[in-house]
Amino acid sequence: MATNVTSYYDPDGILSNRKLITLSTLIGDRYPLLGQRLGLSRTQLDQVRESGNLQHQVFKMLEMWRETYRENATLGALKDIVKDLGWISVYTQIVNTPDNFYVVS
Repeated sequence: MATNVTSYYDPDGILSNRKLITLSTLIGDRYPLLGQRLGLSRTQLDQVRESGNLQHQVFKMLEMWRETYRENATLGALKDIVKDLGWISVYTQIVNTPDNFYVVS
């Protein structure tokens, strides 16, 4: 079976754990609102709240989103929602963070 490696910015790629870790440092304690906008349920967000410190909670929320929505859990979707929320500083950081992470699909 061949492994297909695509750039993190491939809109069809699944976000890697390394990139989720990077993103989790940018979002902060407003993550429950983002989680709701990403389509996670209250039950899922309650599970996230019990998963450790703030950065781990944000990572877990993003991981849960990726697992729930698979091919629709893209960087583009995340950026659109962050921008719609008016989190311009977070949006700018996501856009401007150098990326050399890869996704294995």
